[in-house]
Amino acid sequence: MTDSISSLAGIWIKPSRTSRMREKRADFVAGCLGGRVIAAGGLGNEPLPLGTAESYNPVKRRWEYVAPMPTARCSSALLQTNSMLFVIGGVAQGPSHAVEALCLPETV
Repeated sequence: MTDSISSLAGIWIKPSRTSRMREKRADFVAGCLGGRVIAAGGLGNEPLPLGTAESYNPVKRRWEYVAPMPTARCSSALLQTNSMLFVIGGVAQGPSHAVEALCLPETV
């Protein structure tokens, strides 16, 4: 086990406060769109699913809000294309059949 760990490349870094997401979230979906990392939905501090979505701007080195999801939910699946992120299903007040896509202006 030690041999395989020592042969792996990379390093984990602890981000500064300015590079943390704006909202604490668990059980969310994440993908990459237009060179940005997107985090959507999930569970925050309240017992209700989040509808917010955030984008990490690598130039500004900070998270910024993007358009919220029409259906707040957690435990979703994510499908990514070149220009869109689809958030599929999940749990809102119960199981959700919602399918919604995020498209950023710079990816159109």
